[in-house]
Amino acid sequence: MRRVAAAILALGLAACGLVGGVKEKPEKCARLRSERQLRGDHLCEDVFMCMRPPGGRFNRIGLRRLAFCEGATGPVVLYLPGMHQNAELPQTDARYDIRMHLALAGVRAWGLDYRTHAVPADVKPEELSELAGWTADVFASDAEWAVGFVRTADPGPLYVAGFSYGAGVAYRLASRRVPMQGLVILDGTPPAGGYAPEGSGAALDVGSSRLPWPERERLLSAVLKNPRSASPVPGFASAGATLEDIVYTSSSFGGNGGLSAARDGVTDVVPLARLLASYDRWWPRAALGGGTVSPRAIPVIAFASQNMGPEWAQQVRAGAKAFGGEKAVVRLLPRFGHLDVLVGNNAARMVFEPALDFVTSPGGAR
Repeated sequence: MRRVAAAILALGLAACGLVGGVKEKPEKCARLRSERQLRGDHLCEDVFMCMRPPGGRFNRIGLRRLAFCEGATGPVVLYLPGMHQNAELPQTDARYDIRMHLALAGVRAWGLDYRTHAVPADVKPEELSELAGWTADVFASDAEWAVGFVRTADPGPLYVAGFSYGAGVAYRLASRRVPMQGLVILDGTPPAGGYAPEGSGAALDVGSSRLPWPERERLLSAVLKNPRSASPVPGFASAGATLEDIVYTSSSFGGNGGLSAARDGVTDVVPLARLLASYDRWWPRAALGGGTVSPRAIPVIAFASQNMGPEWAQQVRAGAKAFGGEKAVVRLLPRFGHLDVLVGNNAARMVFEPALDFVTSPGGAR
C-alpha cells in the first residue's frame, strides 16, 4: 500500500503543478497522513490537500481515496457531497455510508472536500467575506480539476456520484463534457438557475433560528452519547426524540419527513446524528446561484426520496431522463426523506446495491 500511496502522491503533486492556468508550487499539494486502516485490514484511506486559485487560507480542497489496501482494481467513483457536507467518513459501518459499501465491493471510492471544509466553525465574521467569490462555477471547476486528479491517480472506468447539491455539480461536470462513464444521482437535480436566499452576508450558517449552532452542537453530542438522555432542548422527552422531530418537521424540506423520517423508524437516530455532526458550519451564499446546464447523453441512475413530495420526485426523474434518455434508471424511495438516502436503515439495499450494480455492470457505460 505504501508503494501505491507514493505513486498517487507523485501523480497528485504533478497534477497540482498547474491549477486553473495558475502555476503552483508542487508542494502545494500534499498527502496529509499515512493510510488509515478501516474495518480491520481490508480498507485504507489516503487523504490529499491541494491549493486552488487564488491561494490563501481557505482556497484549498481535499481528496480522499478509500479502497482495499492492496489490489483494488474495480471501477472508480468520485463522490460529491451535498451542502455543508464533506468527504470525511462520519461512520465506518457500510450500512450507512455508500463509499464504505462500494469500497468493500472493490470499487476505488474517492470523495471531495469542498473549500468550505477549510473554513473553521469559529472563523471571524470578517474573514467570511472570502466566501463571496465561491460561486457554483468555482465549485464545478474544483470538481472538474478533482476528476483529472482522480483519473490520473486511478486509471479505469470513472463514475461521478453526487448527493443533493453535489448531484447538481455532477450534472454540471457532465454538461462540460468532463470524461466519465456515468452519473449516480442521489436525490438531486440538474441546476435550474440560482436563487437568492433571504438574509445578507457571504456565508450561510448550518445553524438555524430554530436550532442555532451552539444548541445544534449540544443536541448532536447528547444524541451520540445516549439518544435516550435528557434533551438540551426543552419540551422533548429525550435528545433522540428532539432530533427526530426537528428533522421530520424541517420547513425547508416541506415537513412530513422531507429531511428525514427517523421519527417513523426509516433511519436510526444515531447514524443520522453522526452524519449531521460531520457537517461544515459555513456555506457560500454565492454557490446557490449559477445558470442552468445543457444535457449531455450519458448513463444515469438516480434515486428520489418520496417524502420530499411528488413535484421533487418528478424533478429528479426529469433531470435523469434529460441526460440519460429513456435508458436512465430512476428509483423512487418510499417513506425516505432526503438524508435517509444516505443513512436510512434500508439504504444499503435500496440505494447502495443498485448503485454498485450500475458502476460494475458492463452495460453501465456507453
